[in-house]
Amino acid sequence: MSNGNFAYPTSFILADVARLMRVELDRCVTELGLNLSAGDIRALMNIVRFDGIRQCDIAKTMNVEPMTISAYLDRLEKNNLVRRQLDPTDRRARIVCVSDEARAVIDRILPLLDVVYERAMNGVDPQERESTESALETAWSNLSMRRVKEAPIFAS
Repeated sequence: MSNGNFAYPTSFILADVARLMRVELDRCVTELGLNLSAGDIRALMNIVRFDGIRQCDIAKTMNVEPMTISAYLDRLEKNNLVRRQLDPTDRRARIVCVSDEARAVIDRILPLLDVVYERAMNGVDPQERESTESALETAWSNLSMRRVKEAPIFAS
């Protein structure tokens, strides 16, 4: 039974939209015949963005546990999309690099991301869309910077 007086928080709606977009992306990627999850793709996009990044730094960038990124990298490496090598400055660390195959896969995935986004934004007025995109970029920047500073959540 629905309570008509309860306003579902916008932050929850945003999280739900992100989850639904991942589900839609997974469906599109499966149809394309790629053996990758939305998480794998997100990891790959970050590795392409920061080619030669340390494995632990990918986890921090994505805000996931080291074991989670390790599972993503295992699948990406199995698909010949990344290579892990020892960090020459720290033998305990691994550096992750993209393969040539990864760039071809990214070229196939980028249009899918556009399709998923278009499906999500269908019917949204172009000006509202632009405002939404700008607001989300600002929110992303604000929260990314907060994470970098590792400020307590209730600090002003």
